[in-house]
Amino acid sequence: MANQKITHYNLDNIEKEDADINLIWGEKGNGKSYQVKHKRGIIKYLETGKRFILLRRLKDEVTTEKVEHYFADVDVIKLTHGQYNCITTYRKTIYLSNYDIETCKTTRGEKIGYVMALSQEQNYSGCSYLDVEDIIFEEFMSRNEYISNESNKLMFLYSTVDRKRHKVKLWLAGNTVSRVCPYIQDWDLLKTISTQKQGTIITKHIDTGSQDENGREIYAKLAIEYCKSTGVSSFVIGKAKDMINGGSWQSDPQPHLPKSLKEYKTLMRIMFFYKEFKFIGALLMDKETSEIAWFIYPFAGKIKDKQIVFSDQIRISNFWQRNIYDTTFRNDKLNKLLYNTFRESKIFYASDQCGTDFKQVIDFTIKK
Repeated sequence: MANQKITHYNLDNIEKEDADINLIWGEKGNGKSYQVKHKRGIIKYLETGKRFILLRRLKDEVTTEKVEHYFADVDVIKLTHGQYNCITTYRKTIYLSNYDIETCKTTRGEKIGYVMALSQEQNYSGCSYLDVEDIIFEEFMSRNEYISNESNKLMFLYSTVDRKRHKVKLWLAGNTVSRVCPYIQDWDLLKTISTQKQGTIITKHIDTGSQDENGREIYAKLAIEYCKSTGVSSFVIGKAKDMINGGSWQSDPQPHLPKSLKEYKTLMRIMFFYKEFKFIGALLMDKETSEIAWFIYPFAGKIKDKQIVFSDQIRISNFWQRNIYDTTFRNDKLNKLLYNTFRESKIFYASDQCGTDFKQVIDFTIKK
């Protein structure tokens, strides 16, 4: 461990893209949070006087204790040349401050930013933040649930802060905990990130639906960085170790076919289309034992007409259904076949990532 070379994350490359919205993800503890708050928060304020917003998802994530702990690794004395020695918050405002060890008292100094919870976005809609040019959204990828209509709430907040100045930059930093994320789905990024390699930056322009004073369409520029691995492992074991140590998308172990695919006969294929993820479900029969099995694998092509599709999207077609256990096909044998065979013990996946994604996106519970 002592001889391992550490490659900490550096914000410089994505800054050069000059994008409106910047998404940065990778392994836990690689330095991405430090770089963003350091360069786009504190240093920028000290150099330009422009403030920033530290954004988290929920109200209980923006308590004074948690926010001050977030800034605890910043060398305030060095950055301010001894003028201040800590960062504090008061009434959801961030200050450069001085803590006196002898008196145990803290004196607030310059205001450098604000703290917000995205869940309270509507509370900020009437406020003015013309002194802000950066919004830092920490832990934007969640292992748990997202708030309702989250990506739109973020855009409402962004609009509130920017006020059509086109000066505010949004920085989203997170760990690679799950590809099932509203920002990936709502901003149509799934195909982009599915083939993205670590250590690369991909840019994309998205139509905002607005026009400038000359009637030209206005596009928002997105920069997406999949951070290079630090090259150093932590003392962790279990399901999350690949994400924490290397930045791989977190996945859980999934069952795989016990035999080669050649040993099975394909009886039928159906499709699953949830949250922009597409999967093929192939009903297989073991050529030797005649046992039935379902094989789930990713699909990137177009959905054909008269293809049986299970989806969270509503279509006026009997071929499109919502729940595999509550189908309304005219063929009763097909309804019974799907209900009786699509069981946990009979479903196998092309990869651990495939199975993890599948189970996270479907909106029905697989029966045992």
